Amino acid sequence: MRFLLIIVVIAAVSTLLWGSWQAGRKVFYLTLAGVVVAAIVFIGAMLVTDEERRQPASPDSVTVTVNAVHGTETSYRFSGEISNHGDHPVAEVWLRAEALKCPPAKACTAIYSQPLSVPMHMPDGGRYPLDLSIDRPARPIAPDRWRLRVLRVDAYGG
Repeated sequence: MRFLLIIVVIAAVSTLLWGSWQAGRKVFYLTLAGVVVAAIVFIGAMLVTDEERRQPASPDSVTVTVNAVHGTETSYRFSGEISNHGDHPVAEVWLRAEALKCPPAKACTAIYSQPLSVPMHMPDGGRYPLDLSIDRPARPIAPDRWRLRVLRVDAYGG
């Protein structure tokens, strides 16, 4: 979609410049100056906008809960919820899905894990349903439970 928008803008600017060339050199140079100034302002705004700057946030600012895990032939599908408890909107969250084996009276150990990225805009205080899928391991596993652990969080400026 972004590519189509760029093509349309280039076509519109080209048409504008061609029409001004037909009207005369003074009009063309004035229009060209306006296009150059607009391009400089647009590019400058893109590079300097504080809202678009990403910065690391505390992994504790985002919580992920797993409500259900469904195994298919090729993957495991997680459904749950993701919440932002931080002070800034979140841009992306890196998670690690872990299959845990929990023997009686012992600590749980991870028998399989896979990292995954969740690029999603989440305003501060936001809470959204989460549906993720990870690849099934080559060898069969029988976990007692699954956990999604937050590894890293990128937040928008601040």
